[in-house]
Amino acid sequence: MKRVFIKDKAELIERNKGYKTEVFTEELIKELPELLKKYLRVCGYINAPVPVNANVYWSESWLKMSPGKDWGKLHTTQFNSVKPIARVAYMKFLTMPVAARDLYRDGYGEMNGKLLNLIKVAFDNSKEVAQSALITTFCEFMLIPGYLLLDNVKIEVSGTFYFDEEGLFTHFETFDRYFTTGKNSYKKVKFSVVVDSYKTQDRIKISEQVKVMWNLPEGDFEYYKGTIDKIEFNVF
Repeated sequence: MKRVFIKDKAELIERNKGYKTEVFTEELIKELPELLKKYLRVCGYINAPVPVNANVYWSESWLKMSPGKDWGKLHTTQFNSVKPIARVAYMKFLTMPVAARDLYRDGYGEMNGKLLNLIKVAFDNSKEVAQSALITTFCEFMLIPGYLLLDNVKIEVSGTFYFDEEGLFTHFETFDRYFTTGKNSYKKVKFSVVVDSYKTQDRIKISEQVKVMWNLPEGDFEYYKGTIDKIEFNVF
């Protein structure tokens, strides 16, 4: 799984090289909604390079497979591409020999998990997974703010971004992500991403503590949580 992740990342970096890296300026962001302008200013992005891609390193992360299960500790690393829009993540359980790779690229989504890097324990590349993978990328637009400047992009999903009085992004909600109810069985359920804290990295504020949950009718199911160590922008 890790080799597949590295290969996917290398292919995206090669595609990223075809795009010029710009700098955030007031002129560049003048067409954005005021909330997004305020977010970019308060986080310190003005006069910083616009991300074309980014490595996201998690110092710790946890996954819960179902509401009744215990948390499993993970090693998580991910790569986001802005041009083209893509995301690939590698997750390995630290308590069992299971690893997974999640992918969104060119309208295609895939979730692939293996035991001992050999035995397939999960695989899904359905259209529902593709839409859900796009939603995951969409909710990280504030994490990798180069996405905010994309033009002529049609994203066929919807969600709501929330900000606090300071201008920081606090959470994202959508009803466009699919929850798996069984083999080849899905239904749309409210999905939320919450940023609990920020940290300063090279004079820029980045998200730090993050949790991800399904807002099920019987109650919230928080299934992923973690702490971001650092974000490395414009990797070539």
